[in-house]
Amino acid sequence: MRASASKTIKLGLSIIKKQLLNYRKELVILAVLGIFSAVGNALTPYFGGKILDSLINQSPKFYLFLFVWIGISLISYTINWRSGIRSEYLAVRASADYIIHALSRIIEMPISFHKSHKIGGLLHRVARASSSLEPILSRVLINLAPEFLSIIIAVTICFFVNAKLGGLLLCSMVVYLFILIRKTRPLVGLSMKMHDAYQKAYGNASDAISNIQSVKQATLEKYEQRKLHKGFQLSAVRYRKQLITIWTSLSFYQRIMVLFSQAVIFFLSVAFVKSGEITVGEVIMFYSYSSMLFNPFFVLGNFWQTIQNGLTALIQSEKILSAPAEKYTPENSFILSDIKGRVTFENLSFHYKKNYKILENIDIKIEPGKVVALVGESGVGKSTLVDLISGYYFASQGKLSIDEHNIKKIDLKFLRSKIGVVPQEILLFNDTVKENIRYGKLSATQEEIEKAAKFACADEFIEKFPLKYKQVVGERGVKLSAGQKQRIAIARAFLKSPKILILDEPTSSLDAQSEKLIQESLEKLMKNKTTIIIAHRLSTVRKADKIIVLEKGKIAECGKHEELIKKPNGIYRRLYELQIGLQ
Repeated sequence: MRASASKTIKLGLSIIKKQLLNYRKELVILAVLGIFSAVGNALTPYFGGKILDSLINQSPKFYLFLFVWIGISLISYTINWRSGIRSEYLAVRASADYIIHALSRIIEMPISFHKSHKIGGLLHRVARASSSLEPILSRVLINLAPEFLSIIIAVTICFFVNAKLGGLLLCSMVVYLFILIRKTRPLVGLSMKMHDAYQKAYGNASDAISNIQSVKQATLEKYEQRKLHKGFQLSAVRYRKQLITIWTSLSFYQRIMVLFSQAVIFFLSVAFVKSGEITVGEVIMFYSYSSMLFNPFFVLGNFWQTIQNGLTALIQSEKILSAPAEKYTPENSFILSDIKGRVTFENLSFHYKKNYKILENIDIKIEPGKVVALVGESGVGKSTLVDLISGYYFASQGKLSIDEHNIKKIDLKFLRSKIGVVPQEILLFNDTVKENIRYGKLSATQEEIEKAAKFACADEFIEKFPLKYKQVVGERGVKLSAGQKQRIAIARAFLKSPKILILDEPTSSLDAQSEKLIQESLEKLMKNKTTIIIAHRLSTVRKADKIIVLEKGKIAECGKHEELIKKPNGIYRRLYELQIGLQ
């Protein structure tokens, strides 16, 4: 456990060090201020003792010591005030920069990463790491560093004044450090378990709230509430209680050690004063130093919860952020002057896991401007096939080409800028209608946005909104109907004007009237574009230039509707007849 604790601290501090590299100038200023602050703090008790001795002895140096003490105190207070402000500002900036970096990194992760992680758990990790970074920097690292320097100066002064009492203070510190190290060993494991428990609990909470309609439809509110109680109270809070027990016991030991040190100082001081080894002023000085020497350890102990939780949170966050980001520009990649839209699959196979093939020996050639429909039961690989075209995944074997260029060599940002997608489930941003359409082309003018909306037959309902294009659609477009969301997505695709269009059956969940309107919009959108349709309703693919039927990850049939429907035992015919109710 000791090795684990040491490793956690080293790893956590290395993360903080990397974060602080962007603030070298500010750190140098804080270091200089810290040195002056440490010297001032260490000298204040010394001159306080001198003032008392000169007062008792009626020394003429009384006013000299008094003014020096006042001057040092004022300078120390001023420096501490300014460095406190600077350290807080630095901590706030570093915390904000960290969360920007972390969320930017998550956005850059490939689709495979996002499909294997709960969004609630991810955001919880990053938020805890960011919120932990600020107090670690401002209250612990930056503010405590001068205090530890003060300890070195103070111990030196103590040994110079009286080696015996100086040795006593030093021994007390060593004993307390020994207790501190022993008592904090279990903290690493408990802190890790607590963070994992909180992440899981927040992930489940995010799932429940994201799928609130399903929860209410099934009347399982109480079930989800029990899961929340189990996740937070019975798991995460249980570990937190154990941590609190250790932290409070540390605080108790701190106070006992200071009390013991100060009591021994007073007992020994009686004899030392009588023998003339020290003065009354020096006794008060040692008393002050005993509080000063243990103060950083008080702070360290009181903030050990912050430190341990913070370092653990940073490590847990970095585990996520260390995953490889998506390579938008692979080695030796290039950007084409333009693309025509020819898509070619050559003996392509794909698997997420070894020995578990999703697609096998796929050979397809789609000419520019042609419409190809992918048909098959759920789980046969239709969505995976179009995900490969967008470069979300790459072939395990074989080759996928765009205009005869291997997709692995094409710059991904360029490629995706030429591909438009209208998915079955439209998830809009909690923003205005305008901003949701503009996402297809950020540089679009208001005129272009309205033109795209008109092409998508979306203008008729947008104009009825009180705020028209400035109307906020709600989270995931919850304030819009399914048909309205589809038309916003189609308007976005119109604005993008892609060369390759992917339609994941955008009319499958619509009523007849909405389907007719959207079908008209789609026909305009598909004009002169290479179009791949994932078909659930087979009535929508009758006009396709080619229909590809997938079964168990392989191409089972290929041809036009008129050809495939004539096959007596064909898969396409069976699926078609099942849908129109002939069987």
